Amino acid sequence: MNNPNSPKGDILIVDDVPENLQLLFSMLTERDYEVRRVLSGKQALQVVDMEAPDLILLDIKMPELDGYEVCKILKAQEKTKHIPIIFLSALNDTFDKVRAFDVGGVDYITKPFQIEEVVIRVENQLRLLKMQKEIEFKNKELILLNQDLEAFSHRVSHDLKNKIHIINGFTELITQEFSDQLDSHCKDYFRYIYDEGKRMAEVIQDLLRLSQVQNTELEYSTFNISELVTEISDKLIKENKDSIVDFVITPNIYCWGDLNLMRIVLENLLENACKYTSKTEKPRIEFGTFRKEGKNILFIKDNGVGFDSAMAEKLFTPFHRLHSEKEFKGTGIGLSTVKRIIQRHQGDIWYEAKINQGATFYFYLSEYRHNGVRI
Repeated sequence: MNNPNSPKGDILIVDDVPENLQLLFSMLTERDYEVRRVLSGKQALQVVDMEAPDLILLDIKMPELDGYEVCKILKAQEKTKHIPIIFLSALNDTFDKVRAFDVGGVDYITKPFQIEEVVIRVENQLRLLKMQKEIEFKNKELILLNQDLEAFSHRVSHDLKNKIHIINGFTELITQEFSDQLDSHCKDYFRYIYDEGKRMAEVIQDLLRLSQVQNTELEYSTFNISELVTEISDKLIKENKDSIVDFVITPNIYCWGDLNLMRIVLENLLENACKYTSKTEKPRIEFGTFRKEGKNILFIKDNGVGFDSAMAEKLFTPFHRLHSEKEFKGTGIGLSTVKRIIQRHQGDIWYEAKINQGATFYFYLSEYRHNGVRI
């Protein structure tokens, strides 16, 4: 709780005219402000270095270091750049208001001083400073709370994942070792438990991946994204031998980004493309690029079941799905992970789709120039 007898704020006045210092000192101390005063810019820098004030009233015309120079020095230092500075200028001085704000000033007061004007401008800046400090404090509290929640959810997710693997393992073991003692209904029940456990493990794994993506530090490099698409598509062909997919991949497209995170992006998009073309007679998936509005746009296009774009506004929201579990299996988390990774690369992702006419996902990453050459 604030002490009602404590000063309302610590103010430093800088002016080479003693009469001005005394006038402002009297005005502000009468209103319960703690006031310090110095006669030069050099003295001001020394005082601020020892103990920073809440607010500085800074005269512009001073010998050696003028107010503009003092302000620039203070704003260039980490520990003093947050201090609000109100410039002081006589009416007959040449006062460049634009320059005052350019160097970091927040307000100005003209001489001769009017008590009401001085008090109002000082109170406004101190009130803004107090609000800013409260916001920073709450942000720090929120960051700490989020870190605690992330650590908790990560631990719980890992524990759940391990428990589910144990349940699935014993379920499969029972159905194998006691197969001759179980009737068909029991076998169906155990198969159902196993399938649901497996799906739950996939959801937890995807949630862990989504959480990790937000906090992983990006390791940028230049890589051949066409080769990465080819590697993933070869793996998908081996895993889906029942469906012969025609992959059309534009060669030698290079990107600047985090290779491991972009692998996650491409795995999700290509796995989705394979999944949603699985009921297509001649499935085809294309990867390529084109230039638009100064950006290299990458795309993955399929000729699968597609979807209604008008109904897909929450497509990148976790657990939002456009197809039922019976139609196509999935957790509904993959595209959320993809969007977060793209955003962390300072890029964007969007789509075009029509029902039974396939879907195309477009995305771009922040661009990198090496020796003047855009990559």
